[in-house]
Amino acid sequence: MSQKQPISQLLTQVVQNLMKSNPKKKVLKKGAKVPEIRVKESPKDKLIKYPLIGDRHIIGRSSSNTDIKVLNPIVSQVHCSLHRDQKNPHHFIIKDENSTNGIYLKKRRVNNLFLRHGDTLTFGPPELNDIATLTYYNPPPKWAQVLKYGFYGMGSLITLGVAWLLWETSKIKVHPLPKGVPGPVVVYARDGQTPLSTLNDDPHQEVKNLKDFSPHLPNALIASEDTRFYWHIGVDPYGIFRAIVVNLQDDGISQGASTLTQQVARSLFPEVGRENTAQRKIREMIVALKLEAVYSKDFLLKTYLNRVYLGVGKYGFEDAAQFYFDKSATEVDIAEAATLVAMLPAPNLYNPVQDYDTSVQLRNRVIDRMAALRMISPEEAARARRSIIDLSPQARKALAKNKAPYFYNHVRQELRQLLGTEIAKEGNFIVETGLDLNKQALAEKKLQQAVKTQGKTYGFSNGAMVTLDTRTGEILALVGGVDYKQSQFNRVTQAKRQPGSTFKLFAYAAALEKGISPQKTYSCGGIRWQGQAYKPCERSSGETDMYGAMAQSENTIALQVAREAGLNSVVNVAQRLGVKSKLQAVPGLVLGQSETTVIELTGAYAAVANDGVWNRPHAIRRILDGGDCTNNNDWRTCREIYNFQTDNSARQQALSPQVSRTMTRMLKTVISNGTGRAASVGLGEAGKTGTTDRAVDLWFIGYIPRKNLATGIWLGNDNNSATKGSSGQAAALWGSYHRP
Repeated sequence: MSQKQPISQLLTQVVQNLMKSNPKKKVLKKGAKVPEIRVKESPKDKLIKYPLIGDRHIIGRSSSNTDIKVLNPIVSQVHCSLHRDQKNPHHFIIKDENSTNGIYLKKRRVNNLFLRHGDTLTFGPPELNDIATLTYYNPPPKWAQVLKYGFYGMGSLITLGVAWLLWETSKIKVHPLPKGVPGPVVVYARDGQTPLSTLNDDPHQEVKNLKDFSPHLPNALIASEDTRFYWHIGVDPYGIFRAIVVNLQDDGISQGASTLTQQVARSLFPEVGRENTAQRKIREMIVALKLEAVYSKDFLLKTYLNRVYLGVGKYGFEDAAQFYFDKSATEVDIAEAATLVAMLPAPNLYNPVQDYDTSVQLRNRVIDRMAALRMISPEEAARARRSIIDLSPQARKALAKNKAPYFYNHVRQELRQLLGTEIAKEGNFIVETGLDLNKQALAEKKLQQAVKTQGKTYGFSNGAMVTLDTRTGEILALVGGVDYKQSQFNRVTQAKRQPGSTFKLFAYAAALEKGISPQKTYSCGGIRWQGQAYKPCERSSGETDMYGAMAQSENTIALQVAREAGLNSVVNVAQRLGVKSKLQAVPGLVLGQSETTVIELTGAYAAVANDGVWNRPHAIRRILDGGDCTNNNDWRTCREIYNFQTDNSARQQALSPQVSRTMTRMLKTVISNGTGRAASVGLGEAGKTGTTDRAVDLWFIGYIPRKNLATGIWLGNDNNSATKGSSGQAAALWGSYHRP
């Protein structure tokens, strides 16, 4: 003990540390206001509030290493931390502490974030079930909030920006109305004959007069979306004020203020835009005012009912009623009308085929709202709530018959990337893909079998597979999960996973590029690098060269090779081979610390198989304009909008042929006498196994040069829980899939 430090000071420090270790034990003075976080360990759990008094708080699942414990299996032992901002002590910064699932603001993964009041983050991708959430609560003073919104209201009327927007929107002609309903998008498999979905085949239908609709439809719509529709002038000042008040009370954007007329403006006029900005909102309001000046309320309501998007390629309540209930929108009853209206916020998620229970819950809210507004009697409301949703067999059959649903959704996403959201939204496209229906069916079958049988034994419940043509990068088969109906999250393209030893490909390729001989031997002893100790070889002893180290997946050799080549070189090789995910140039990178996707890794291995020529893994071969054909009976005569063959940005010589061929010889040893023996099919195959800590991720990625095929496989659990398996299960699935 230092003589300069009195015992009282030490005791004070101990008390402060004890207080910091348990935020819930702190006692604040009455009326004191400090920032806080509000945590929900799952959507069903209660909200827990933690005042942020100290300068640093650790959040995670560990009882011993964290200040704020979140008991959710998706949360890492030490997941993230909160630090008081030195420049602004009243605010905090959240930092990801190398967690498995990361922290997400909406759908964007963040490493560091300056927290603002109302920010809600998830401890992992928001698509996962039972996700834990954290909300930052640090509201500004009420006078500041009033001043802020008052400034917005006044400024929107007097600033030059609004004047400019008025001038710009004056160019938008609201008469006649644009068509507003996009044409179909037909996606063909590799054979050029088989469409992947038949949902867009029926022609769009509209009801001619508002009075012809079932009266329950406009009532349900107005009750749910815009109760003052017949009173406002296109913009509802009271609704805007109410939304502001509610959102302030709920500490977030829980309620919007768009009228039905504004929604018509947004959906029919691309000039309004869809970005979430004040300028877009003002443009939307101005167009709504113009619409109200030109058209009657009944006409605008009829337009909405006829053209609003209701999912699965259906526009308008007539199309949706015919599809879901096999009846016209003129005939639907209260429960059916409420079901269709309840789908509006997210029609592809809330439709009764995909999620029946959620659909019923949302339907009943609409029914209750109709009853509260006295549109229906309490007895009618009770009868409607107690009704089942009697779906058309056509709807169930059509959605069940979709071929390769994960692939099909990926095509729609790729279409938006290639053409832009606004053009893609217009539709009327014919899309050629490279999907091999036989390989797709086999991949789906093999993955489901593996999860059903081995998954029970080894503790994994999901998986992903993708097969590429190594010459072109075309996706021949893509399975983003074992059951699309249960989860539309695509684990091939969306899931960020630690790749384990499959990432060693890039370290060895970087060394070969540096001129390091693959026959050079390295010690099997443990090493220290950047303050981290790494274990000796697990399956080898003495010294071994790159061939032996790759075959036996020895970590210490891969680290020594990467150290000699340079971590920046490893990162550079991975990026040239198509890895777009963020990579950290640290030793752990070599062993698969940085997360990536199945399709990125498979594309990299496909490039090695293709003598180092990387082709962007892609679903779409060509896009044709279905409205511009020399022969309307032959879609092949339609004008070509996009062709992958002419897309020069989609390919590059990433590695030299010499390095690629050496890597192929090296990867063949993995299967012939290494960790990937289970993948052997006797066709000269090459590949690499990968298993992460606690066997959370089980990988095998390999290719067959003589068949020009590369396939990547991942097995594991969506919540990142440990398995009892190894990469051997992924290798066995790969072998079963490719075996003649």
